[in-house]
Order: sequence, then C-alpha cells, then structure tokens
Amino acid sequence: KIQEKNKAMGACCGSESGDPQEVEMNRKIQEKIGADRKTQEEIHKMLLLGAGESGKSTLFKQMQLIYGRDAFPEEERIEYTEIIYTNICDSIRMLIKMAETYAPDMPFEKKDKDTIDNILHLDSDEITPEVAGQIASLWKLPSIQKTYESRSKYYLMDSAGFYLENIMQIGIEGYIPTKEHVLRSRATTTGVVEKTFEIKGNIFTMYDVGGQRSERKKWIHCFENVTCVLFVAAISAYDTVLFEDKTQNRLVEALELFEEICNSRWFEKTTFVLFLNKSDLFMEKVTEVPITVCPALEKYSGPMEFEPCVDFIMEEFYVRNKTRRDVHMHVTCATDKENVHVVFEIVKDTVVQASLKAAGLVP
Repeated sequence: KIQEKNKAMGACCGSESGDPQEVEMNRKIQEKIGADRKTQEEIHKMLLLGAGESGKSTLFKQMQLIYGRDAFPEEERIEYTEIIYTNICDSIRMLIKMAETYAPDMPFEKKDKDTIDNILHLDSDEITPEVAGQIASLWKLPSIQKTYESRSKYYLMDSAGFYLENIMQIGIEGYIPTKEHVLRSRATTTGVVEKTFEIKGNIFTMYDVGGQRSERKKWIHCFENVTCVLFVAAISAYDTVLFEDKTQNRLVEALELFEEICNSRWFEKTTFVLFLNKSDLFMEKVTEVPITVCPALEKYSGPMEFEPCVDFIMEEFYVRNKTRRDVHMHVTCATDKENVHVVFEIVKDTVVQASLKAAGLVP
C-alpha cells in the first residue's frame, strides 16, 4: 500500500495528464524551484571565522560600509549608542581596577578618588556631559596612562584608547555615533549575522559568527556549500590573553583554531583566505614588545621589525595547513577602509575564479 501511495503521489506531481490548469501550475512551480536553485548556486557564500577579538565583526562592518547600500544610516547608528557607552565605561573601570597593580607608585589623590567613586557607582552607563568630563579627567591621570601602557597584561578592548580620547565628543547632548564610532564598537557576536552584497555583477553573502569558545559550536550550521572561508587572526594579540581564558595566549589560540578549521573535512574543497589583521596595532607594538613573548613565536631570532616578524608569523600559520590546498594570506587593518577595499578586491577575484573552476568553466 505504501508503494501504491508513492506511485500515486508521483503521478500527481509528474504526470502531464489531468487538469490542464494543474499541469500548468506544476510546470511553473518546477521552473521557480529551478530558478531559485540556480540563483543560490550563483551566490558566493563567504564564512568569517576566527577567535574572539580578532576583528571579524569590524571587518564585517567595514564590508557593509564599502559595498552596502546606505550602510549604517542614522537610525541604525543610534542603536549602537548604548554599546559604545558600555565599551567606554567598561574600559575606564578596568583601567581604574588595574592601576593598583600596574601603577602602585602613583596612588590616586582625594579628588580623583571621589571621581572614581562616581564612575564606579553610576546608575547606568549613559554618558552625560558631566560623566564625560569625569572620565576625561581620569583618562589624563599619569597612573591611568601608565596602566594603559601595560594593557597587554590584562584584558582591555582595542578601541579603549580611541573612545577615551574622543570622550567629550561622545558625551555631548543628543550624541549620534559616527560611522567610525560604530566600526570600532565592540559587542560579542552571538549566533550568525549575514549580509548580501552585489559587486560588479557578482553576489556575495557573508556570514559573521561568534568567535568566543562558547559560540563556536554554532559554526557547524554555516558549513554546507560555503564558497570561501575568511579566517581572521589578530597578529597584534601575540602578547595578550583571551577574554574567556586568562591563561591562553590569543595568538596561540588563533593558530590552534586555524589548524583545526583549515584541516577540517568540512572545508576540503573550499577556498581558504587568511587575514592577518590589526597590522596597525602590531606595527606600534612590535618594536616595544618582542614577539618572542608568545609561546608559539619564541624561536624567532630576527630583528623586531614589522616585515620580518609578519613573515615569521605567516610561516607559523602556513605550516599548520596540512592540505594540498593553497591558503591565500593578506595583512589587513580592518579599521582602514582603503586597505580592506584593496584586499577584498583581490579576494573577490580569487573567489570568483575558484567558483568558475569548480563549475568546470575554466581550467
């Protein structure tokens, strides 16, 4: 009876006999399904992966600014206000807390202690003109500046200095975040965020997924039929630790995660691109802090200069690729619009060519 039922269903869906209207409707449905499938096949799906704080989401937002239509209009930027306020309050509170450890010879004066008490006990993280003035006065203190210089020894978001330098602008009445303020904002990515761009006739859908360890188990849902993996690693993080694990070096985490993802069976036929990100922060830091402080880079014996150090880090990633597939590597600064534009134009061509090759349209 089950076989007879299946045959009957097949006859209903596939037969050209019967009501002409039903036959015509069935034909149109099949055409629509075929067209939708073809459209999906023409979309280049790009998956952004990387450990937390690698700059993935900044890169994702930069792509929206470069290729999106009317990216981050005023009403959308306003939604980032609370995130930016929280970023600033978290940053100044962390600096106050760490000052006891990293500036013990510079105790706070009485008037500064009163300001600190106000900042630590705010009813909310809203930054009024008065609060902005208090934060600005604390930021200028020698003890806070000395503590900021030691930021690699504890967790402090990369944009802390940028926001604190611009605190009076952010504290004005009726503050609306600029696009740069939005770009530099930090909020943990949870789940999957996607955006679609059309670039010179090619359609790209980019997926941004959580980088913290607790979020990585959700990546599996994005793996099927992905055209390209964009793996983002912060090379400036060689002397810092994870937000979620204060014992793990962030660059070591990135190397281990890269090895796991790059050699995964899910990506055997997938184009793989590595962005060595936060090159601007790396350039500032490398002459002051030797890369050998990172356990994975302790064998480096060359000069503490930008290019040779980046080359050594590239090699550390390169040797972890155990597949026959090439990994296309680029040095990036996600907050630099021109840099991201130039790099992605190269990546775009790489992805399109790989798709054409997979389809048998080019040798």
